[in-house]
Amino acid sequence: MSDLAERSLTITRLYRAPRALVWQVWTDPAHLAAWWGPFGPERTAATLDLAVGGLFEIVMHAPDGSAHPSRGVIKELVPERRLVIKGDPQAPDACGAGLPPRAVVTVLFEDDGGGTRLTLDAVFVSGEARSAAGTSGYEVSWRETLEALDGYLRRIPAAQAQQR
Repeated sequence: MSDLAERSLTITRLYRAPRALVWQVWTDPAHLAAWWGPFGPERTAATLDLAVGGLFEIVMHAPDGSAHPSRGVIKELVPERRLVIKGDPQAPDACGAGLPPRAVVTVLFEDDGGGTRLTLDAVFVSGEARSAAGTSGYEVSWRETLEALDGYLRRIPAAQAQQR
C-alpha cells in the first residue's frame, strides 16, 4: 500500500437532491448545525467564513455538556463543486469531530443523474494519525453524519433552503 493510501480515507454518497442544494446545506451555518454530528441542532453551532483562508467551525455539545469542536481553515473553494478544509492542528482529539488535526478534507460535489454525488476525501498527516482517527470513530461518525445529511435533505424543500 502506498503512503498516500495509508494516510487517506474516501467516502462517497449519492443524494437525491440537486448539487446547488447540497452545496447550500454544506456552506450555510444554519443548515450545517441542523445535520452535522450526532447531537442535533439544539446542541450544535456553526460558524463559517466562506472564503479561502476563512474559518470553518462547528461545535457540538454532548448531553453531558462536553464540547466537541470541529475546526479548520478553508484552503480551496470552488462554489458548488469543491470545498477543501485543513483541520486545526490543535484539535483536541484524533478525529477532530470531523476535521482531524492537520488533515486535509476535500468535499467534491458532482452531478449524478438527477442528484448529487458527494465525495469526502480525508488525507491525514500520517498512517498513524489515520489509524488513531479510525480508533476514535472517524469513519463511522462520517457515515452517520452523511446519513443525517440525507435525512435533512429529504425534509427540507429546495425553496426553503434558498430562503435561509
